[in-house]
Amino acid sequence: MNAALALVAIVATLTPPSGRPPIGPLQRYEPRLYDFTFDVTITTVSPYDLGRQRGYHLVDAPIVMPVIFQGAYSAVSADSLRARLWLGGREDLRLNERGRLDTGFPFHTQLAVLPIERFTGMSVRWQVGYRVQTWSSRLTDEAAAARIPWPREWPGEVLDGLQPQMFIESDNPIFAETVQRVSKGQLRLVPPYLAAKDLVRYCVNEIRVTGNGVNRGNLGVLRGLKVTGAQRTATSGIGGPHDLVCVCVALLRAAGIPARPVIGVEKLRHSKAVFVSWAEFYLPDVGWVPFDPLAMRGKGIRTLDVRRPWSEFGTMKDLNRRIPLAYHFIPPTTVESPQNPAVWGWDPRPGGDPSSEQIIKFTVVSRGRGPGDPR
Repeated sequence: MNAALALVAIVATLTPPSGRPPIGPLQRYEPRLYDFTFDVTITTVSPYDLGRQRGYHLVDAPIVMPVIFQGAYSAVSADSLRARLWLGGREDLRLNERGRLDTGFPFHTQLAVLPIERFTGMSVRWQVGYRVQTWSSRLTDEAAAARIPWPREWPGEVLDGLQPQMFIESDNPIFAETVQRVSKGQLRLVPPYLAAKDLVRYCVNEIRVTGNGVNRGNLGVLRGLKVTGAQRTATSGIGGPHDLVCVCVALLRAAGIPARPVIGVEKLRHSKAVFVSWAEFYLPDVGWVPFDPLAMRGKGIRTLDVRRPWSEFGTMKDLNRRIPLAYHFIPPTTVESPQNPAVWGWDPRPGGDPSSEQIIKFTVVSRGRGPGDPR
């Protein structure tokens, strides 16, 4: 693959990390290496008619794909980042002259930008790939986490985790009201770690999950994620797997606890990779605590003591099989998704086609155990 983003190594080293490694009672361990490729084909469904100017007529149309260079449980090798672009089946060999990384987005996310200079036709295909190292997580001392008090103020690097975003409408009154009801008006009398567990338990118990969270076409091709958002899901009590994550994050944010969704790809044992999402909340003197509300279902947490360890809360032994792609279902900039959200976006206006379809493929190749933690 051609290295389309020539300044990646320089930019990545100068950009603040999107998340520091955990410390204290929370550890990351069992590093694993993967070579990962995200591949998207965008096709207009309008019949081609040269006389009526059907299809795409693109000028300076950017495609953007988030890259988490440094997460709490992942690290992308900056010099491995690569990209390719095909326009109407022909590869754009000049992409390396235009490809770039944009910075300044929430959680220090960077966006790999693949500009389409000029194109008229029916389909666009692109790839972004890199080598990534991931870790599992374990909480070694539940009591220590439960003793950490509320901070007087949260660190600046986590304040994005208190703001609403697309699909996570944490400023809607329904979430503040729910926090008051669940905590019985005594939220700040409980340490933030225990408060977070109580709120997540409420979500897991109250939201009925339906479907697998993805949209596939008639032939089984992956077309993106099914997400309705936290507000609609909290109101109806029904949603998909990603909606459960959204409700958990919205409720934690409404409680004043920084939290974020993590959308990624999981390398299943003896199977293909699949889209997944989970969440993290920030705990002072510990870092970002991961949890998977979908995996917590059926684990009996309805009656479990919040002071006891919970499976998939803090300790996620298979987290090293997950490659984090984004903290947003659609990039936090002026882009759109041609169909279902799928972490990437583009801005084809004014020459786009609202009836576009996308086909998503990803390749995950395991490279074995990663090197030791650099800390």
